[in-house]
Amino acid sequence: MTESKKILIIDDDPDAIAYLKAVLEDNGYETMSACDGEEGITKARETPPVIILLDLMMPNKSGIKFLNEVKSDEQLKEVPIVVISGARQETGVDMKQYLEHRPFQERKIAVADVDVDSSPDVFLEKPVNPPELLTAVKKLV
Repeated sequence: MTESKKILIIDDDPDAIAYLKAVLEDNGYETMSACDGEEGITKARETPPVIILLDLMMPNKSGIKFLNEVKSDEQLKEVPIVVISGARQETGVDMKQYLEHRPFQERKIAVADVDVDSSPDVFLEKPVNPPELLTAVKKLV
């Protein structure tokens, strides 16, 4: 299997996808996109990306469900995930604080009898600024 050099963007907002694609492609990255977690998991399995940019609030399969599924998937569990969410604006809940600082027992999932941390590698708040996004991507590639 040929290793992909693409970044997978998963978001139900076409404008958010267009924005992230423009920032990444203008800086030399290849991208592919999906409009929800179901399409995202299919695309990730077909062409494993080097990084996944993930929105949390989506129809069909939320970002949280997607994150747990990827972290328990043998083929994808090592792919870094950057959550990019406007959850605070929509709900008032500080998702970054929640995802990064909850006790390990609350964020673990069992994978082959081993407890795996289901937290994202990086969390960015929408609207994300390009330098912050590019710094996160460079750190994880």
